[in-house]
Amino acid sequence: MNEKASPPNLEALLQGASALPTLPQVVTHILKSLNDDNADADSLVQQLNTDPAIVARLLAAANSSAFGLSSQVATTRQAILVLGLQTVRTITLATALIEHFSHSTSAFDSRQLWRHSLGVATCARAIAERIRCNPEAAFSTGLLHDIGQMLMVAVAPDACAEVRVRMRQNDEPIIVAEQAVFGYDHAIAGAALAKLWNLPDDIIAGIHGHHTPDAGDDGEIGDLIHIAEVVSHALDLGDAERNHVPEVSEIAQFRLGIEWSTLAARFPEIEARYDGVRQALGL
Repeated sequence: MNEKASPPNLEALLQGASALPTLPQVVTHILKSLNDDNADADSLVQQLNTDPAIVARLLAAANSSAFGLSSQVATTRQAILVLGLQTVRTITLATALIEHFSHSTSAFDSRQLWRHSLGVATCARAIAERIRCNPEAAFSTGLLHDIGQMLMVAVAPDACAEVRVRMRQNDEPIIVAEQAVFGYDHAIAGAALAKLWNLPDDIIAGIHGHHTPDAGDDGEIGDLIHIAEVVSHALDLGDAERNHVPEVSEIAQFRLGIEWSTLAARFPEIEARYDGVRQALGL
């Protein structure tokens, strides 16, 4: 009788990162240009046109009834003019990541994870606008905040199934169950993967700190993504089968200078934004 293999340690997990596709070039281009004031539409158009799936999504969004245009949008450049650079980046990042990192098993639904990630990203952008943080960097970090789960499922699906069993049977939060099974959690794994991919430091910090803001190690972006995740769960933006609203960190709220009542006033706007992007992405 074969013994069950032990879950990989963090080093072995990262060695198994080859089980995930590499980041699409257009994603790398966008992530590296988030804080570049000189980034222009021309270079983005060139990158976008290398990925037919992204172009198709952009054209579908630009031609949707939401914009009420009398003539059809037929080119990437026209789509940018109609949608605006921010929306184009949003749809591009989400489409590319969903297309390239969809690894479902009987115990794991990648599309549900992406719906949740899109919800967190939408909330992160809204919060960033309020506190005058970079909204696009916040959105990108929110979209990537659970990439560690994708890596863990791709490399160790059986151990991840065990995590789900513990969550269900013991009513444990995911990071508690992951620590029990793996000895680390998806926030740690995701930050290590983001570092391996040479992503910007703020994105790494946001991924690392979204479950542990009170540790204070990951700065403003860690606080922001934590609160965005709480808001996303409060609004059930990911349509999770077992939606659990985490307790919001008062320390993170204090550091960001934002009250829950202020966030609550924007809930209808956040839900409308989320529904619009989700519809454009076919999620």
